[in-house]
Amino acid sequence: MNSVPPKEDFFADFSTLTALKTKAQKDPDGALKDVAQQFESIFINMLLKNMRSTNEAIGGGLFSSAQTKQYQEMMDSQMSQGLAKSGGIGLSEALVRQYQTQQQGGLRSSAAKERGDTDFLNQVAKQDLVRIQALAHRASTDFIQSVQQEAEQKTAAVSGGDAVSAPSALSVVFESPEAFVEHLWPHAQKAAQTLGVNPKAVLAQAALETGWGKYPIAKEDGAASFNVFGIKADSRWQGDRAVVNTLEFRDGVAKREKAAFRAYDSFSQSFDDYANFLSSSERYKDALQAGDDASMFAASLQQGGYATDPKYAEKIDNILSSQWFQRL
Repeated sequence: MNSVPPKEDFFADFSTLTALKTKAQKDPDGALKDVAQQFESIFINMLLKNMRSTNEAIGGGLFSSAQTKQYQEMMDSQMSQGLAKSGGIGLSEALVRQYQTQQQGGLRSSAAKERGDTDFLNQVAKQDLVRIQALAHRASTDFIQSVQQEAEQKTAAVSGGDAVSAPSALSVVFESPEAFVEHLWPHAQKAAQTLGVNPKAVLAQAALETGWGKYPIAKEDGAASFNVFGIKADSRWQGDRAVVNTLEFRDGVAKREKAAFRAYDSFSQSFDDYANFLSSSERYKDALQAGDDASMFAASLQQGGYATDPKYAEKIDNILSSQWFQRL
């Protein structure tokens, strides 16, 4: 139910493809650059996918769930497009130069440049996995930093410098399950006391919705929404919202859709609204009668239609059985 903040166009999208065709008629050079960047984004995404496959072969444990993989695929796709547009690894520039050289008849100096580009393409194709991993890691780190800086600059510009800038979604990512549990456990206890349920069940649900706090829902400008329960912004919600791509199950089939989620100013507000959301809905009255039975709470939430994932309650149970919850 989550995605990566930045929104990038992709040539497989019909509207984007139509716009690209129109641009090709008016500005061939500009369209050529866009196509080359899209090709490079596909190439970078393949590198990231190969890296993920290598990690899976080594072993992953609790973090190798289907839901985590879905988050990773969306993040890798967005990151690949962003990397290609921000300079990438030089592949798109080489492709553009090669094409332009061919169109210009292959002058001596251009031909030399083309040979250099061909050598570059061959070199990229022959890089071993270690070099590819180092390249992707450096590029992704630079990309994430640039996104965070851009989001902070946009927030400062909107506020006019008179108010404190809202934190970016990247700045509230938890580095480990330990950090996630330690920071949010007090909020879970408070919400659970209000609802009369087991606080472990509350925190486990938040862990599932956010991938242990590693995949926060972000607003369009990259600012944090602090929404850790995936509560959508329907007609009853009058506050701020974050519109992102999400994975929903329709008749048992997973589909990607766009959805608006509620946005808060802090984690505390998110937990408070979660408690109010459940207690004010007739659909979740059975869940609130589960008392200290965390598994029954999760099952009742699923039966009440909290999420479309048919394995929602099972995934919460798996988190409840993890070592980080056993310590609570």
